Amino acid sequence: MSLASRLWLLAISPGLRFLLIHRMAHWLYLKHRNDGGREWLWRVMLIPLGLLKLETKINTKSDIRNDCELEGGTFFSDQGHIIFGARKTGSGTVIGTRVTVGVSHLENGVPEIGRNVWIGSDCVVYGTINIGDGATLLPGTVLTKSIPAGVVMEGNPARLVLRNFDNSELRERPDIDAMLYVNSKRERGG
Repeated sequence: MSLASRLWLLAISPGLRFLLIHRMAHWLYLKHRNDGGREWLWRVMLIPLGLLKLETKINTKSDIRNDCELEGGTFFSDQGHIIFGARKTGSGTVIGTRVTVGVSHLENGVPEIGRNVWIGSDCVVYGTINIGDGATLLPGTVLTKSIPAGVVMEGNPARLVLRNFDNSELRERPDIDAMLYVNSKRERGG
């Protein structure tokens, strides 16, 4: 990838900017935390990076709880507007934009999300529930109950659309219209 392509990607992706700024600030902190008399200088230099990090977080309007356990290869939409508070999320999981995952006010529990799950945009997931490996939540779904592996759920309240569904195409190609793709599979019988 050329330098121009990398700079363009950095310019259009608030999530990537946020990650880069965080890593730079953390590296500077670790490198210079025991510098003796010059420690104040490094802290002063970290202030602009911290402000950039805050600005990026405000622009993306996303929040991930500190105690979330995310396996490597979990993907979040770089469009932002994500509130994420699952206890554990498996690798290969894709989270769309404007998704809320978190605590149920009635039972104070949080969801656990399996591997290779695809959660479309505008979904809400809450409560002490488990989402099975390879499950798919179509855009706009509100999920409050545990679901098994490989199912497709849709609506508010969530209802079963398909069983034994392979969502790998949705996870690999963000340009696919999920609703059309699932409907075509449903018409063909799976």
